[in-house]
Amino acid sequence: MLKKKVFIVVTIMALILALAGCAKKPATPVTPQTGTAVTPQDHPTETPAVSGKVSQADVEAKINDLLNKKYPGDWKVSGTTLSKGAYTENGKYKMVDDVAALFPDTMGVSIFVGEERISSSVIQQDTGQRVLKGYATPPTVGEVMKSGKTTSTLSSGYLKVYVPFKDSSGKTVAVMTVSVPQQ
Repeated sequence: MLKKKVFIVVTIMALILALAGCAKKPATPVTPQTGTAVTPQDHPTETPAVSGKVSQADVEAKINDLLNKKYPGDWKVSGTTLSKGAYTENGKYKMVDDVAALFPDTMGVSIFVGEERISSSVIQQDTGQRVLKGYATPPTVGEVMKSGKTTSTLSSGYLKVYVPFKDSSGKTVAVMTVSVPQQ
C-alpha cells in the first residue's frame, strides 16, 4: 500500500513539473501538412546523410520537375525577391507548399536568398503566420550558395536536402531546403 501511495505522489509530481516546464516554452511552429511541431532551437546537430528510404537525387529530381512544370522560366533575384519566370514567390508561398505536398510528413520546406528565409511551409501555431524570421539560417545554406551543389544531411530520422536554384548564367541565387522523413 505504501509503495502504491509513493508511486502516485511521484507520478503527480512529475506531471506538475512537466506542465510547469511547458508553460514557459514559446509557441512552437508546426508544418501545416501534418501539424508536426518544428523546434529549430532544439534541432540536433546534422550529420552527412549516408542512406535512407529517399535519396538526395530523388528529392532533387522531384523538386526540379515540379517547379519547372508549374513555374516555367528562369530563376531571378532582385534584392531578396525571388522569381521564376513570371511568378514571384515572396509573400505567396505556393512553391514551398507545392513541394511540401510532394513529401508527406515533411518537417518543412524553406527558400533562402542569401541569409534571408523568404518563404516557408512552416506556420507558427499561435499566430497562423509563416515562420520566416527568428531562426538561424543553417550553415549548409551558405555552403550550397557558394558551391552551387545539392547536398543533404541526416538528422533525427529526416533527410534534409539543400537544392540550389541557379539563374540563366549559372549563378546560385537561392537555396531550397526540404526535410523528408526516412522512417
